Amino acid sequence: MWEILNNDELHYLLLIANNYATKSIVKRTNKLGLMPGQPKILEFLSAHNGCTQKEIGLGCALDKSTITFLLSGMEKQDLIRKVSHASDKRSYLIHLTEKGEKTAAEVKDIFHAVDNAAWKNTDASDKAAFIKMLKRIIENLKTESER
Repeated sequence: MWEILNNDELHYLLLIANNYATKSIVKRTNKLGLMPGQPKILEFLSAHNGCTQKEIGLGCALDKSTITFLLSGMEKQDLIRKVSHASDKRSYLIHLTEKGEKTAAEVKDIFHAVDNAAWKNTDASDKAAFIKMLKRIIENLKTESER
């Protein structure tokens, strides 16, 4: 296993943090029979049930082909169902099934546990300051990426 380099560059630290968080989440969600990407879709749908595939893509930062692939698998697993859109017959509204709602709740618990592990030994004021700064960084990077 590789060691974290003594590197204070933001892009590197974000990469490493994401890598460790993703490994922990994937290890736990694999036990639920989920593929990478599916847990965040379940989380998104639990808050936005009945949305379009495009909305899921925007909310989960996934491209159209990845969403199509993941939703197809989730439909076969009986986690979601597609309902024809009333005003746009070319698109579907994606709904969680009963099994999908149960699995989404388990995913939320996993995300919460990983977040708690990440915040271990961090006081509330440091956590609040970090979140505020990270949101500012995300906005800055969003603006930069749109140039």
